[in-house]
Amino acid sequence: MKKSVVVIASITVIALTAGIVLSSFMLSRFMLRIQHASEKQITVKGVAEKLVTSDLAAFTCSVTAKGQNRIAGYKALERDKKNLLAKLDSLGFTAQMREDENISCDAHYRTVKTKDARGKETTNTIFSHYELVYSLRVRTNNVQLVSRNLLKIHELAAQGMEVSVGTPQYFINNPEQYKLELVNAASASAAQRARTAAQHSGSQLGALMEARQGVIQITAPASTETSDYGIYDTKSVQKVIRLVMTMKFALK
Repeated sequence: MKKSVVVIASITVIALTAGIVLSSFMLSRFMLRIQHASEKQITVKGVAEKLVTSDLAAFTCSVTAKGQNRIAGYKALERDKKNLLAKLDSLGFTAQMREDENISCDAHYRTVKTKDARGKETTNTIFSHYELVYSLRVRTNNVQLVSRNLLKIHELAAQGMEVSVGTPQYFINNPEQYKLELVNAASASAAQRARTAAQHSGSQLGALMEARQGVIQITAPASTETSDYGIYDTKSVQKVIRLVMTMKFALK
């Protein structure tokens, strides 16, 4: 009786093992067929670039005045402000281009060291002066005006004024206007690459299965800078807009 039970158990184990092996074999063949089917496709990237000229420029500038009290400080600032605005007008930066005007006032202190009757040194903080700053931002579509006259604002320093001019920024007013053109060019480039690769491998290009547009990169000319989130160069008047299309095609 025990031998019969052992024989039946052995047969059961063998049957289960055979079933597992057969199932694994069938599953591997199924996965192999899927893998072979998925290999009949090609993924390529197409790149398109366009050189454009900025059509919007902006910069900030400011004047700083000091006074022993607020009244004296504001009077000095008002005088320097008028001189700055007159200079901007003379250079062609009209009132319509000026925005974000702001005035700030900060109290400044200094430390002094004194000695008492015993010669012990102490450090005290005392009021020094008020510092007032008038700042504004200039924005214009006349890009050449900015690149040509910006540095001339520093001529105010010859009048004893403390003037500061920020680095100019150059923008493309509507970069979306170039997007469709770049998508078409990058897509055509990707399709041509896929067609050439398919022909050299003895296949024919089939239907488009997937297309993904990369982020737009706006860089200075001859730049290799890229970012997953896109780049927007604002230092160069001339810019290169770059777009990459990733496309997947079936092969037949």
